[in-house]
Amino acid sequence: MSQKLVQKSIIHGTQEYELRDDVIRVKISHPFKGKKELDVVLAILNPEPVIEGSRLHFHSKVKCGPLMSLFLNKPNKQEFDAFVQAVIDKATKEYNTFAGIKD
Repeated sequence: MSQKLVQKSIIHGTQEYELRDDVIRVKISHPFKGKKELDVVLAILNPEPVIEGSRLHFHSKVKCGPLMSLFLNKPNKQEFDAFVQAVIDKATKEYNTFAGIKD
């Protein structure tokens, strides 16, 4: 089962996040920069997001720049919070599985 979050902005375009088995599929469509697609592997994602201004960032475990950057509370707080919690839970589970830690 997958879970999706679609965020739209007149200035920044559309960001689509789809939580799949062990990855998050990211599709970004920007009015001036075109389209990008990438997969973020959950096992390397730090499950503790960082809020900076109007964005919520997920970094990798090695603390480079953000791997994913979401607009806070878009499209609405309830959908946003549910998706972020699902990412946190899934990233924690994937990392523990990768590291051999039992629940």
